[in-house]
Amino acid sequence: MKKYVNREISWLKFNARVLQEAEDEKVPLLERIRFLGIYSNNLDEFYSVRYSAILRSIQLQNVEKVYRNIITDQTDEELIEEINEIVRIQREIYDRLYDELLEELESNNIFVVDDQTFPEKYLDYITDFFNNEFIHTVGVFILEDIKKVPPLRDGSFYLAVKMTIKDKNKYALIIVPTHLFPRFIQLPKLGEENYVIFLEDIIRFHLEDIFKTFKFDTIEAHSIKITRDSELDFDNDLEHSLLEKVIQSLEGRKKGEPVRLVYDREIAQDTLQFFLKKLKLDEYDSIIPGGKYHNKRDLMNFPTFGIKELTYDVIKPIVQLRPIQYPSYFQAITEHDEIIYAPYHDYSLLLKFLREAAIDPKVTKIKITVYRVAKDSQVMHSLINAAMNGKEVTAVLELRARFDESNNAMWSKKLKAAGVNVIFGVPGLKVHSKVAYIERLPEEGKAEKYAVISTGNFHAGTAKVYSDYTYFTANPGICKEVEQLFQFFGANYLIQSYRHLLVSPHGTRKKIVKMIKREIKNQQAGLPAEINLKLNSLSDKEMIDLLYKASQKGVKIRLVVRGINCLIPGVKSLSENIECVSVIDKFLEHPRLYWFKNAGEDKVFIASADLMERNLDHRVEVACPIYDSQLKKIVMDTFDLSFNDNVKGRLITAQSSLDYKTNHLPPNRSQNTTYDYLSQINAIPHED
Repeated sequence: MKKYVNREISWLKFNARVLQEAEDEKVPLLERIRFLGIYSNNLDEFYSVRYSAILRSIQLQNVEKVYRNIITDQTDEELIEEINEIVRIQREIYDRLYDELLEELESNNIFVVDDQTFPEKYLDYITDFFNNEFIHTVGVFILEDIKKVPPLRDGSFYLAVKMTIKDKNKYALIIVPTHLFPRFIQLPKLGEENYVIFLEDIIRFHLEDIFKTFKFDTIEAHSIKITRDSELDFDNDLEHSLLEKVIQSLEGRKKGEPVRLVYDREIAQDTLQFFLKKLKLDEYDSIIPGGKYHNKRDLMNFPTFGIKELTYDVIKPIVQLRPIQYPSYFQAITEHDEIIYAPYHDYSLLLKFLREAAIDPKVTKIKITVYRVAKDSQVMHSLINAAMNGKEVTAVLELRARFDESNNAMWSKKLKAAGVNVIFGVPGLKVHSKVAYIERLPEEGKAEKYAVISTGNFHAGTAKVYSDYTYFTANPGICKEVEQLFQFFGANYLIQSYRHLLVSPHGTRKKIVKMIKREIKNQQAGLPAEINLKLNSLSDKEMIDLLYKASQKGVKIRLVVRGINCLIPGVKSLSENIECVSVIDKFLEHPRLYWFKNAGEDKVFIASADLMERNLDHRVEVACPIYDSQLKKIVMDTFDLSFNDNVKGRLITAQSSLDYKTNHLPPNRSQNTTYDYLSQINAIPHED
């Protein structure tokens, strides 16, 4: 009997649920298109991060074991083969869906045209665009004239060109400049009809103009895309700062080992072989035939043409009434803890709180961890403003936030220039916690210390599409421990102890193990016992085995796991008391929540950490208890809504991860019912 699911296989099952949203006819048409883009974006990241790690393990198997598989009797080569077969099957579904959705677009007067099919009326428009705006940005490499193919950048895509000149082949490479132009060029509307063309089809249409110098007999162009190993390479040279190393490694990432090539299946075999040889792809790399178009992650930004009925309704975030009734956010939070659950709540409460702190003469210190922020971040601007106002501002900035390294490096320079004390994380540990600390001079009616703890990044952009809790408190115990955490960032040799917070890597694992064991004891003693976890990922073997043990002892366990889940629920004599649901809907389910029944005195934590080995042992993570009874009830109630979702919730079992949860209860699409629930709560004033 299988006890575990491989982490990568479980992740692919999660992405299948994303693809399922694109297949769901009840989802608005343009949102289905967007889910195709999300699936593609996810898969690109999977190959550059996860697949490449397995390849490194194969290459280094005689030196060191890089990849650790929870399925111990499966070889890396067998896993690669299994992954490629799953992706091949998903790709067939994807390609079918893509063609079907294009037909549905046409039935709604939206036409995706190419270099062969655009209406003749657009000839002048496309030609003018190409000649006046576009041609100067197109990079062309004649490959016979250079020793090797220029490094194809991860995430970009290209046209592989083959010319025949007097029975000889000549090859070229065109860079499609999607970093400068939208992938989809909207053409002027014709009556009720909307037309859009892929950027590369404008290149294809002008192919003969681009290469007219060569006097070719025939010419053709087919798209190719490469995915590279995204792992940043750090050496141990202590003379270089972490910032310099990250910047150097980012350049190295662009030239990392290729691990996947997707090509147009209509490409000539000799052209394909030419590029495979030039790119030095081998038998372990994933070489995948595809359609005419690649980088379909760009479908996430497919134009909406202003047709509202083809997209989800935009919700109006709920404005928290209680805090704005006070003349100061500091006074409001002194009197009562507050929580916002984005995107249902208005995230501007955090931004306004930080802006007030930046200009409040009584504020002396602001400290914050920075993992991912927007390119034009209001949070960062508030920190800069605070520093310019003479406050002591500290930003613990994680330069190794995958795929956000460049943005974070840019902000580090701006923060330093403004006088902010920038700390580049902790040696050997990635700082993934999301916390802030503010200190004020004594003032009657207001606390001196405040803390903000979040399950998600301090990112106003993602707060519109990621669901996350952000907790504001003046609780002295919590604030003191958040202050201790920042002391650790400044002096890593000072290992702190925490009574309220769970802090990785020093105590989270130990305390969660203790709380699970307590639930087992309570169950055996006839006391209320239950474990409820909401996570992005569950893959830590010790945690899974302990949950299995709790299930075998009769403890009821409810899991809401969006992505990776290596645990198999519902197996007799192993996990029959464990039920797991995965919710995939219009918002990305991102919060982490630990809820233990604790003999009827519920312990509830919001957290930045998933139950993965890396989060528990190799990152700085924070889980914060919710002590306020009203806020605790809100968190528990919103968990229940997610777990009981019988519209968008998939029941994860040994047999399937795609079957929707069904029951005889009224329809509960949790992201809608959560919004309705919070709207009602907000109308009821807090009781003191």
